[in-house]
Amino acid sequence: MSDRCLYNSDGDFLIVPQQGALRITTEFGRLNVSPNEIVVIQQGQRFSVAVDGPSRGYILEVFDGHFQLPNLGPIGANGLANPRDFLAPVAAYEDRDVPSGFTVISKYQGMLFSATQVSML
Repeated sequence: MSDRCLYNSDGDFLIVPQQGALRITTEFGRLNVSPNEIVVIQQGQRFSVAVDGPSRGYILEVFDGHFQLPNLGPIGANGLANPRDFLAPVAAYEDRDVPSGFTVISKYQGMLFSATQVSML
């Protein structure tokens, strides 16, 4: 998605690439996601995805609530989903001109809307 981004007003996305790595750019920074890893894009967060070559995977959307880590339960410190096992985006800043405009695509109530932001320099 060059010069475009998407945000979901309906719910969170859970993305699992099965083939091909993803380079996801968010408002918070960049993520490199390999096959069989997962990434959660929270509701309202703008993101774009870049791929090299063929890719496929799964996207799950949750409408009611948000994804959250489960309680550790009886396993305790040896739980299967510890916060230390998760990665966060690496901060990045990009200052560039987009003469044709930057398109923001919004998913709202199951429909897609777009708006183009044009630089006024």
